[in-house]
Amino acid sequence: MNDWIATAERLLTEPYPAATERRADGFAEPGLHVAELMVSRDFWDEDGHDAMEPTMREYEAVRDRLVAALTERWGAPAQVDLSEVLDATMRGEQPPPLTGYLCNVAGGPAPLWHRGDRHVCVVVAWEDKELPMVLTLAVGQN
Repeated sequence: MNDWIATAERLLTEPYPAATERRADGFAEPGLHVAELMVSRDFWDEDGHDAMEPTMREYEAVRDRLVAALTERWGAPAQVDLSEVLDATMRGEQPPPLTGYLCNVAGGPAPLWHRGDRHVCVVVAWEDKELPMVLTLAVGQN
C-alpha cells in the first residue's frame, strides 16, 4: 500500500509528456498519468469465465483498501460517475483527460481526490470481458 501511495504522490508532481509514452508501470500522455498497480491474467480460455467473478471481488477489495489509505492521507474523496461521463462523451462532449480515459475502462461511481491542480482516481479497469482486470491509479487534469 505504501508503494502505491508513493506512486500517487510521485505522479502528482511529474510533468505530463508531450506525447503518449509507455512506462514500466503504465503510461502517460498529455494531461494524464496511469499506473497499473495490479494486472490479472486474461480470460480468453474456457475456464476464464469461472475466474472472472472471484478476480473482480479480489481487485475490488484491494481497491477499497487503497481508497481507505488515500482517504486517511488526503481526506474524503469526491465521487465522479464514470457512466455519466461516458454518456456525455457519446453526446459529443469532450471530457478532461482523466475522466475521459477512465470512462472507457471503468464505469459507475469512482473516488476522485482534488490535489492542487490535479486529480487522483482509483478504479478497477476492465476494458473487455476477455482481457485482464487492472487496478488502476490515474492522475490527471479534470
